[in-house]
Amino acid sequence: MNPPVKASLLFFLFLVCGSALLVTHKLRERLPGPVPRDLFAIVNQQLAAFRTSDFQSAYRHAATGVQQKFTLVQFETMVRRNYPEMTRAHRVEFGLVKVQDSSALVQVFFIGDNGSVRAFIYSLTNEDAGWKIDGVEEQKSSRRNQPLAGSQA
Repeated sequence: MNPPVKASLLFFLFLVCGSALLVTHKLRERLPGPVPRDLFAIVNQQLAAFRTSDFQSAYRHAATGVQQKFTLVQFETMVRRNYPEMTRAHRVEFGLVKVQDSSALVQVFFIGDNGSVRAFIYSLTNEDAGWKIDGVEEQKSSRRNQPLAGSQA
């Protein structure tokens, strides 16, 4: 194969790849982000599983990265040890939601029987056309004993 044919073939290959990249980018821009209630539903489903000690169902709501990091037994132990309020919260309220591409952040408030509040940021990721929980981080400065405005679950 002579050099001009090779160069033409290589140029054509780059052109096809570049076109595919642009088309994919444009299609992703058009896809609407999730409605906050859809993200709330995922969190609520996991919390409902925690409350009934159905850690196998709760584990299914965890993202692939979480499942690769923790076995089911390790996941249950971690939740019971580090996040006991998730298994026994009296009430749950949702706050801010931020969605960017295939990831989302959801603010979740756990209200205890005594009115104490602990706030967490749930990180979710879109996997296989569904949202999964990728991580949870407590907002340390959020502990308070006053009612909060938000959506109750």
